[in-house]
Amino acid sequence: MLPIRCLRLLPGGAVRLRPLLAKQIDVPVAQQRSFTALSRVVRVRGAADVIAGSACGRRLISGKTGEPLALLLHRWSKLAWSNMFGKYLLVTNVLGSGLLMVVGDVVAQEYEYRRGLRRQDRYDTDRMLRMFVAGALQGPLHHYVYNWMDRIMPARTMTNIAKKILIDQLVMSPACIFIFFYSVCYLEGQTLECTNKELIGKFPYIYLLDWMTWPAAQYINFRYLDTKYRVTFVNICTAVYNVLMSYMKHDFGIHLPLEHETQPSFVESLSQGLRAPTAEGTTKSETDKSTAKTTH
Repeated sequence: MLPIRCLRLLPGGAVRLRPLLAKQIDVPVAQQRSFTALSRVVRVRGAADVIAGSACGRRLISGKTGEPLALLLHRWSKLAWSNMFGKYLLVTNVLGSGLLMVVGDVVAQEYEYRRGLRRQDRYDTDRMLRMFVAGALQGPLHHYVYNWMDRIMPARTMTNIAKKILIDQLVMSPACIFIFFYSVCYLEGQTLECTNKELIGKFPYIYLLDWMTWPAAQYINFRYLDTKYRVTFVNICTAVYNVLMSYMKHDFGIHLPLEHETQPSFVESLSQGLRAPTAEGTTKSETDKSTAKTTH
């Protein structure tokens, strides 16, 4: 066998030897493929083997070898997750806020039913709908404010985290409490005056509970989580927090000390005090007359 370098030196060496090689391997000249075509075939086959190998690896990861349904479900779940926290992040935050608000209200209703505070059905669907609307209205606020804070303060330093927590507590918390009470009271058909009285009576307790709960949770949120998962984390924590919120909103006559109650004025109390002896005197005189009649 002559080396390739010797074949290049021969005049028309490659062309003259091609018929001899074809006769030796019994392949017609017309069916012989060039080196470029053969390399294409090898490249395509190699890519197919790689795809098949990755598919087999995915099947092994899913735990169900030989079932293409597991691979399909794995791909669809990854696609759905990427769309939920990517393209449709705003929709995810709005629906998640409403649904997790309903979860907290269902837990509160179950507690009220078992304690005997509810004498109606076990679950109030109208109340659950109102809580869903109140939670969904808070979703866009969380979405845009958290994106804005991460855009102007991208570094996860202690200073930025403290600033974010202060913004959340001083701005976001009162805004969410106002949205919650005004939306639920409006859907309940209450007047604006009654809503303001209820909010004035219950706001200090809810805001104090907010300061006791959310700074630690928001530190974990701003320190360790990505921007697209912030609202979801807040909604999960809110599902627990809303149990107390819903219970305080629908307290069934258990009034808090700071709630507004109609107290009698000084003139009314004085008039009631003056009426009491006269009423007692009239009753005594009536009893004396009745006893006198019986003696006679």
